[in-house]
Amino acid sequence: MGFSKFESAITGQIASLFQKRGTVEPSALIKALEREVVMQEEKTDNGLVVPNDYTIYLCEEDCHRLSATRIFKALHEAVERKVIRENCFMDGNLSVRIEKMYEGNEVIVIKSKYIDDVRVDENTINLENDVISNTLVAQKTLVEENEKTIIADKGDFNTPTKTAYPRQMEYEIAKLTLQNDDSKEEFILGEKQFYIGRKENNDLSIADESVSRIHAYISYERHRHIIHDANSLNGTYINKKLIDKQELKHGDKILVGSVLVTYEVI
Repeated sequence: MGFSKFESAITGQIASLFQKRGTVEPSALIKALEREVVMQEEKTDNGLVVPNDYTIYLCEEDCHRLSATRIFKALHEAVERKVIRENCFMDGNLSVRIEKMYEGNEVIVIKSKYIDDVRVDENTINLENDVISNTLVAQKTLVEENEKTIIADKGDFNTPTKTAYPRQMEYEIAKLTLQNDDSKEEFILGEKQFYIGRKENNDLSIADESVSRIHAYISYERHRHIIHDANSLNGTYINKKLIDKQELKHGDKILVGSVLVTYEVI
């Protein structure tokens, strides 16, 4: 599916009034990114969609201070969770990066765009300032209403670069809650397929005769959790409606056999 590429900037006004250059907190960064996701929603024939590529520009001090693996994990999860809460979709791989703002007085500037085909190995770390990135930026200058960015493909370099080996990121996006008589169990959902059923080796194993051995499974498609009934004997219900396949929304009640499970965005 082809999208026309566009970019938009939001200034530091969306950050806390007490924030200034050099003192941006991770919570302000997350709120700014979440707002950008909502601002760029677009209606298409395939549903409401949002951009899949985000570049956050900060002053040099904030850039180095906030360019850490845990921050990037939180930013990635924030976007994924916002997509679900807004009942949107996202096509292609999600990319979030932080780069240094060379000019401008804003606290935070975010550029977002649609990329039809993002080539992603896995999230990697740029050891120079601990930035997660999938590309090397050879030269960049940010000026008011005019941006020039030259992206150099890693394959263009013959000499070794300061990048770590790719490594897998485990994201925590939503959870399933199984309520028992006196307690409850919670199961984290990320981007991996998740199986529900009576068999002990399921991700969510339910020891109830009304539940089939493999009753249902949850996939991750277009950055949404999709539940599929696995030809179960007693069926899978979402909010009392029998389903074969359906996108999950925050607060959905899933009936597996006679056992009730709740889906929630973290």
